[in-house]
Amino acid sequence: MDSHKLLPRHRTEGLPPEVLAAPAPPVPQLPDPFRVRVVDPDGDDPALVATWMNRPHLAATWERAWPTEQWHAHLRAQLATEYSRPLIAAYDGVDVAYVEVYRPAQDIVGAVYQAWPNDLGVHVAVGDPQMTGRGLVSRAMNNVVRSLFFAEPDCHRIMYDPDHRNRPVRALLESAGAVGLGLHDVPGRRIALYATVRSAEHMPRLRSAATAEPALPRPDR
Repeated sequence: MDSHKLLPRHRTEGLPPEVLAAPAPPVPQLPDPFRVRVVDPDGDDPALVATWMNRPHLAATWERAWPTEQWHAHLRAQLATEYSRPLIAAYDGVDVAYVEVYRPAQDIVGAVYQAWPNDLGVHVAVGDPQMTGRGLVSRAMNNVVRSLFFAEPDCHRIMYDPDHRNRPVRALLESAGAVGLGLHDVPGRRIALYATVRSAEHMPRLRSAATAEPALPRPDR
């Protein structure tokens, strides 16, 4: 399978050298009892991620209900680039979520807003639904943001692009202070774009008009 099929969101053609020269995204360092590690594509991680992604709550919004073999190839392809880092997050020693930290300027979302080379993006898929609704995911996300901003001083915006139907994640982002930048169509899906910025002057500018939508209620914590 070619690299485009393995990483369909990854863009390289026509991008300026400074975008392509951005280093691999940093790995967040979280306080106990959280831990984050890079996936091991040749170990048990592809089967674990495949199990999570085939669960109904993730299959509907991530649309990556792939078999283990496809996840193995996808994870290896990410690690072969500087574009994205696939991670496993654990809580109290138990693996609970799949996380991607990526470069939006090298991603399809970079066509939606005016991305800077060192912007970072975060995708989170909580494999165990029992982990939600307890404030743990919100705590972890706040720590991820602080860690990424600390690890990369040249990063001024952290972006999120959940599926527009993913109401729990969208409510979580809004409760954590991320700014909604509307709904946008990208190849194959409609996303809700959000940003967390170091300061107001770093707020992203959109490349096209977005579909406005009212803010969501705060999640039950």
